[in-house]
Amino acid sequence: MNRPAPGDGPGLAVVAPFFIIAPLGLIVAGVLLLGASADIFLAINTPRLVAVTHAVVLGWLTLSIMGATYQLGPAVFGGRLVSVRLAPIQLLIHVTSIGIFLMALDSWNVGMMGIGAVAMVVSLLLFLVNAIPAVRWFRSSSLPQLYVSVAILFFVATASLGLTFVGTLEHLWFPITQGRLAGHAHLGLVGWLALMLMGVSYRLVPMFHITPASVPRFARVALWLTTAATIAAFLVLSTNPGPEWRVTLALALTSGPILWLVDMVQILRRRARRRLDIHGHATIVSLGFLCLAMVAGILAAIGEPVAPSAEPARLQLAYGALGVGGWAGATLLANSFKIVPFLVWNARYRQIAGLAPVPGVSELASSRGAHVTLVTLSMAVVLIAGGALSGQLLVVRSGGFLLAAAGLCQSGTLLAIVARRYPVAARSPQQTGGSSS
Repeated sequence: MNRPAPGDGPGLAVVAPFFIIAPLGLIVAGVLLLGASADIFLAINTPRLVAVTHAVVLGWLTLSIMGATYQLGPAVFGGRLVSVRLAPIQLLIHVTSIGIFLMALDSWNVGMMGIGAVAMVVSLLLFLVNAIPAVRWFRSSSLPQLYVSVAILFFVATASLGLTFVGTLEHLWFPITQGRLAGHAHLGLVGWLALMLMGVSYRLVPMFHITPASVPRFARVALWLTTAATIAAFLVLSTNPGPEWRVTLALALTSGPILWLVDMVQILRRRARRRLDIHGHATIVSLGFLCLAMVAGILAAIGEPVAPSAEPARLQLAYGALGVGGWAGATLLANSFKIVPFLVWNARYRQIAGLAPVPGVSELASSRGAHVTLVTLSMAVVLIAGGALSGQLLVVRSGGFLLAAAGLCQSGTLLAIVARRYPVAARSPQQTGGSSS
């Protein structure tokens, strides 16, 4: 198999397609919300909302994380992919499986769900084949690496449970209650997404903002608090507990992210690069959404006593929009608009840097396109959350429109970054100080 050397990422041609294609999940989620009915305010597990959630989580966020893992594993953690050629195959299978699965969810076609779920498991297995050696799974004391390793475990657990749910829809092994769905959701959204993004941020935020090296104060505690709270939430929520237990779990789930947030603020305050770029702006926006998501999550755990019009699903929808679309989404944008320009520079200009004038990484990034994407996504999240809390379906649909627009803008901006080529004129031997042979 084609193995890159440790310390080398698989490159632009392999990783960039993950980032460019991933926003299709956001576009699909927005289009689905445009056609949503008022049922989304009554129950969080309506077919349309389930399809929207999986389009965002498995289509947009997870696909981007997979691409980032393929690059950051070898480049940052010193691992290696088992096969570079396996990555595009996995991408194709994942996109195909997501397409089938989303159509099945929206129409609630259980047989088609099974086909999509099996194909998705194949994608997951291929990802694990490459990802585990790439991140050197549990083979280092590095905190970001430990976060990523634990997150991958939660990803496997979430996917396994999801496959079981699809099976029980057809074979009726056990009832799928609201509590079990909530447990499954938090296993994936906190255990997989939150831990992965928290861990990667501990490495990328200091790197992109040139922060003096130091051990974050709460990193290890935040990891284990979040891990323990996620496991407890899965086990307890699956029993359909009362509000007192739900609120206790909600508070526990916020403890780790709060400590992580404190670390991020301290890292940003100590940065050497004083002027914020897209990564800094998106990181700050994501932290704001995290604070709002934690408040909404606690209110959603309380349920009917504080729910608008005694409809708890409205709080749950706002919680999901703020946490998944806001916090996780803005964090993903922050990193994607840094990683892709670096891949372009590394692939096209690194070898001639010093021999000819070449653009810098910041020149390759489209600041305007990146900021338009961030603003559009933020407005979409605010509209969806606000529409859910106020019970205004038209506002939620407007948020869906902006969600699709943000996906188009992100994909288009990243594609333009990859497609654009700067003319480079090589210097003569006399200009570089060399001699002709």
